[in-house]
Amino acid sequence: MDKTRRNLIKGMLTGGTLLALGVPGMAPAIIVNPVASGSVHPSRLLLGNTPISEVFIKGANAAWAAHTHSQQGLLPIAKLEDILFDNPAGTADLLRQPRPLRWIAITDEAHAAILTELIRNIDGRLLALGFHIYSANDALIPLRHRWTTASPAYSVGEKLATMLIQNQPQFSIVENFLEKPVVRNEDEALPIAGFSAYRSTEQDVRDLHCAGLPPSEANVLIGEKTAHSWQPRFSGTSSGGPDVPKLENWVEMTSFALVTTALGINSHQTSCTSRAFVCRSNQRNLHTEVFAGTHFVSFIFDV
Repeated sequence: MDKTRRNLIKGMLTGGTLLALGVPGMAPAIIVNPVASGSVHPSRLLLGNTPISEVFIKGANAAWAAHTHSQQGLLPIAKLEDILFDNPAGTADLLRQPRPLRWIAITDEAHAAILTELIRNIDGRLLALGFHIYSANDALIPLRHRWTTASPAYSVGEKLATMLIQNQPQFSIVENFLEKPVVRNEDEALPIAGFSAYRSTEQDVRDLHCAGLPPSEANVLIGEKTAHSWQPRFSGTSSGGPDVPKLENWVEMTSFALVTTALGINSHQTSCTSRAFVCRSNQRNLHTEVFAGTHFVSFIFDV
């Protein structure tokens, strides 16, 4: 895809995303509380035209099985392929279900622009939108994730970071929240194993979790042009990684984290407006070469 077309699509997607997320007129974000074992949001997987669909399904079904104990079978799947371009009205009918349903979707960038508009047009509620890319040409941070979510209740970053740090030497995860929750006791949040946590001193609160580099350098690597003043946030024992089945690669880990969030299995809340996880270590990367050049867009939305 040439640069001009890519920028046009990203512009369309950004405009549609703000409308779909409800800017203006966004309904108050509902904080997702941890759910009882085996009790999850009715959900379905929506697969667009991407080369990583089968790999993504593996991670999604691993999360579904882990949180429902396989009592509800496999996560139901709908495949779009080219129908989104050829028959958007048919896609809209597919998304509308007799009962409320939560969708976890992945598409390429071109399909993402159209899907975003469809979500808005059928009065859907977009909860999380993510961009994911592994670029072999980016020697500093080849694996990058960037999310915009309705609130930290739909955050995927912490779940994904605790998995990636175990075998991915360089990655970044950036999350921007349109609403921040009122956290009664932030001391309930624990530091994440392998990361040093920092909080900005500005009124617009930002959290930054670093592994293998200082916050000032991490801030530059995620594309921030404004320098921030950072204060260490935690001291003491770090929380351990998530209890998850063995996953083969970053695509499966991303899928696992997305579906876990969509099902309502939430991590610690935070009162920041944005946060990032940046890792740069000397550890050898054993997995991501297979997915060099991979990029896709993810959605969590309710209809």
